[in-house]
Amino acid sequence: MRVADISNIHLDLTEGSHQQRRGGPSVGKAIAVAAGSIRARGAHAANLWRAWKEYKDVAHLVAAATIISAEVRRRAKTRPFGELGLGADRLPPFTIAMLMPDFVLSLALSFQEYGLSSIPQSREQPMLDPENLWRIAPDMNVVAVPPPVRKVSREAIAILNARRAGNRGFQDYSSF
Repeated sequence: MRVADISNIHLDLTEGSHQQRRGGPSVGKAIAVAAGSIRARGAHAANLWRAWKEYKDVAHLVAAATIISAEVRRRAKTRPFGELGLGADRLPPFTIAMLMPDFVLSLALSFQEYGLSSIPQSREQPMLDPENLWRIAPDMNVVAVPPPVRKVSREAIAILNARRAGNRGFQDYSSF
């Protein structure tokens, strides 16, 4: 689910036109925001980079299932799905993908198109690797559904503004 967070934050940064003077959104900036704003155990930058490298080939699918699952869980808290016996606690992303595969693929197709375009990237290569990506085939008969765009929080903007280019933890002590 951390990969879904990274993908979604990257999209939010792009849609909000954040960090344009600093080269636009990037996976590194999305990871910095995620590491600074996720209050869960193991959500440190090194773990997020490890998760991104391992699962970026399915990031679009994971992001779609996670977004839909979060919305279904939010709705189930106010009005449970009675006849199915499914409460909010019984609706993880895998279950949602099995219950609504076409909807997950439609949303994932939007993330796939976004991740393969080089437009939102600060570099020339796209966010997703075209060689290893689990692609949604054009003959799947699904139409891309635009993902929900969230407003980037003030906390996230502060994290991005505090992030200095070129500073990888090394300090220059030559002025002392």
